[in-house]
Amino acid sequence: MRRATIAVLTALLVGCTVEPEIPTTPVVPPPPPPVTSAVPRWSDAATWAPLATPSVGQDVTIPEGMTVRLDVTPPPLHRVTVLGTLEVAPDMDLALVAQEVHVRGTLRIGSAEAPYLRRFTLTLTGTDDGNRTTVGTKVLAIFPGGTLDLHGEPRQGWTRLGATAPPGAQTLTLSETVPWRSGDRIVVASTDFDPAEAEEALIVSASGRGIVLDRTLKHEHWGTIQQIAGTGVDQRAEVALLTRNITIQGDSLSANGFGGHLIILPGATARIEGASFTQMGQSGIVGHYPVHWHMAGDVNGQYVRDVAIWKTNNRCLTIHGTDRAVAQRNVCYDHLGHGYFFEDGAESGNTLEGNLGLSARIPALAQRILASDATPATYWITNPDNLIRGNAAAGSVGFGFWYALPAAPTGFSTGQPDVPRRTPLGEFRDNVAHSNRRPGLNVDDGPKPDGTTETTSYSPRLGAAANGAPVLAVFRNFAGWKNTGRAVWLRGSSQRLDGAVLSDNLIGATFAASETFLENSLVVGESDNRTTSPNPTFPIRGFEFYDGTVGASNVTFVNFASTPGRLASALGYNRRNGFSISQLNFGSALRFINANQVLLEAPQADKDGDKAALFRDVDGAVTGTIGRTVIADVPLMVTPDCVRRAEWNAWHCATRFLGLAFDSEAQDAVAPLSIRRDDGATLSLVGIPSNPRALRLSVPAGRQFTVLWGPTPIPARFRVTLQRADPGDWIQVAIPYLTGLPFAVIRDFGSGTPLVAVATLAEITTGTGDRYYWDAATATLHVKLYVRSGRTSTTVQVLG
Repeated sequence: MRRATIAVLTALLVGCTVEPEIPTTPVVPPPPPPVTSAVPRWSDAATWAPLATPSVGQDVTIPEGMTVRLDVTPPPLHRVTVLGTLEVAPDMDLALVAQEVHVRGTLRIGSAEAPYLRRFTLTLTGTDDGNRTTVGTKVLAIFPGGTLDLHGEPRQGWTRLGATAPPGAQTLTLSETVPWRSGDRIVVASTDFDPAEAEEALIVSASGRGIVLDRTLKHEHWGTIQQIAGTGVDQRAEVALLTRNITIQGDSLSANGFGGHLIILPGATARIEGASFTQMGQSGIVGHYPVHWHMAGDVNGQYVRDVAIWKTNNRCLTIHGTDRAVAQRNVCYDHLGHGYFFEDGAESGNTLEGNLGLSARIPALAQRILASDATPATYWITNPDNLIRGNAAAGSVGFGFWYALPAAPTGFSTGQPDVPRRTPLGEFRDNVAHSNRRPGLNVDDGPKPDGTTETTSYSPRLGAAANGAPVLAVFRNFAGWKNTGRAVWLRGSSQRLDGAVLSDNLIGATFAASETFLENSLVVGESDNRTTSPNPTFPIRGFEFYDGTVGASNVTFVNFASTPGRLASALGYNRRNGFSISQLNFGSALRFINANQVLLEAPQADKDGDKAALFRDVDGAVTGTIGRTVIADVPLMVTPDCVRRAEWNAWHCATRFLGLAFDSEAQDAVAPLSIRRDDGATLSLVGIPSNPRALRLSVPAGRQFTVLWGPTPIPARFRVTLQRADPGDWIQVAIPYLTGLPFAVIRDFGSGTPLVAVATLAEITTGTGDRYYWDAATATLHVKLYVRSGRTSTTVQVLG
């Protein structure tokens, strides 16, 4: 085979080299005439002598140590291998069509100091040949030692509307003047619950903040900032520019799911700005993404910024096994599966700042890289130790920001020392999520090694691997609006949602967590941006108590007014809850404007959590009296000092309420059972879902109760715990037990000193929990659960 100074290797013609339509970009004024250079030019026959200039279907190699300037659009090629340097001439519009481009030297289009201002298009061609290697085919691959420098015209990638655009509008008013031009393609985000209301158009003309489109809008797009309770509520539509003067794209066959892909391998360098990537990504193929740092390690100094990645077949931007990458001011639009994607959970120190993502699509089952792609997130974040600032998730059929934390890194990163579920939060600040079908911010549902997800508790610790002391994870200044379901769902412990503005969501925030609080925030039930609710009869609420201890402090709730067709409340409980709650859940420094403060729905018969629902009104902001407790409409909890509020379907009481827990000490079930109070009020309980060996309820302090086993048989070994109490708190409990079975009664796990029996019940009633009484005539055990000094709970074990 012949070789020249620039090696040209003959190859078969490519099966299809039809170049798709290139998005229109206006011709910009040419730069000054270039300085004469001695760099060999592609168009110069002498560069290729003694061979001919490369022709259709050939392989081309730029050898190490050589620089070639592309100054002509060559015919479609097979593979271009860059061992030296291939640079694009700065003074003309050019294109390159190839099945694949392998860069082991340098591919340079402009520089950070002198951006490329003409138009360049790289089209990757070819069909799926079954190649499932890391690099694959139809690829722009940057190999170890290689450098990709793409520096297009500096252009602002997205902004927001400055005025509402009604249906039928053909002119948009933007919030600022941007350098967009006739022929540019844009997309306007949805400002409704439906993410599909995003709309594309071409710009016909632009002047100042106004742009004229080539078509009328089908939907309204909100464009004003509302002032509510002294706070700006910003629901303005994002408007994104899809056009760039550098385009990297798949060919016309990419529409079937097999687009091009860019992979940056370990030891490679990528600096990318001012480019458009479209028809990229290969559906269903792991690692073949539009833009992808692959197991690249520490890439300090590398970046992707001011880029549009759109109409993709497999994600947008992937950071995989990579640290300290920077992605700023990018647009990810109309993407299949997750968008901005941290792949394994070993990625840390990366920065996502000022990016926009919208219009996620669900892959067909066979095309899903992960099971979670069925509910795609605009931002899929598998390690908390990253900087997520000023980004917008502007409409997905799944989630906005999804902290999907594995127990340990998965995939290629298996064995890395990271512990994502205990890793402190890097930064999450000033982010926005709206028009998502699932929560705008979801901290839960982390991936397992097989790619499916599981319920996940995020509990950050100092020294995550050593499981050190808890440390706060603060999600700051989050704005969530028009999210179907919830704006925010947090699961775990030691988390804060601080400075949030949540508006027009069916539910503002729910914390399935402990020591996790909503603070210094505004929650709006309905703003002036009135759109059709996806569930018009759903009882909207601002903050939901769940699990605990959780609470809301220094929060303003506005416009949670019930109507004949739909109930509303600022505060409520997670509906149809079968799980335990904390009797320390609370609200403090709350403000209500045109808002029904509370709604606790009628408990479901098979949901014990509904029957235990309550929260403490620390400063009287809810009830008007300091220290009262708001409780569900459950007779066992209602005491004579309680006051009913019909609009709340709840009571508020001066009585203190404590947690009461029954747990089996063996395999015996403790549920279902009933509890009867000393005045006859009775409550039937079914136990924790899928666990009849445990049961939880709320009880008023200082009362006597009788356990009514059944239909569950009396267990031989069990314990009863009074919890979330103060020293001196007590209740007395009568428990039927098995006749003729020897047993011991243990207090607070002091197995070496079991309690002794007394002769009369009166001694139990007047005592402090250090004795028990056995009524042989009725086969009933009587104990007093009394909390001793220095404790917040007390436990009695019955061990037969």
